[in-house]
Amino acid sequence: MILLVSTLLFLANFALGVLVQFGVVDSKPFRWLHHALFFAVFVSAAAAVAAAFYQGAPYGWTLLPVLGLFAVLPYVRAGTRGHAALACTALVLYAAGLAQSV
Repeated sequence: MILLVSTLLFLANFALGVLVQFGVVDSKPFRWLHHALFFAVFVSAAAAVAAAFYQGAPYGWTLLPVLGLFAVLPYVRAGTRGHAALACTALVLYAAGLAQSV
């Protein structure tokens, strides 16, 4: 369950980032939302990894690198290829983790 919550939070934040990047949404009035979502994503990802290890679920090892990516992401300037690459890598890892949990 926590994996699904974490994935949905990540997808919401990912979608917001993509929409801002392509100019569909202007986030200046609510820039805090992206940061608040990111915090929720980070905390829920950590909880999902902890729950996976506690339950012996295999997706924990797949999702573990996401925590490293999330630790680095704030230091990579938004709108750059590096920021997008880190976010897309996290997306792939979330998809793999979900596939393992089924």
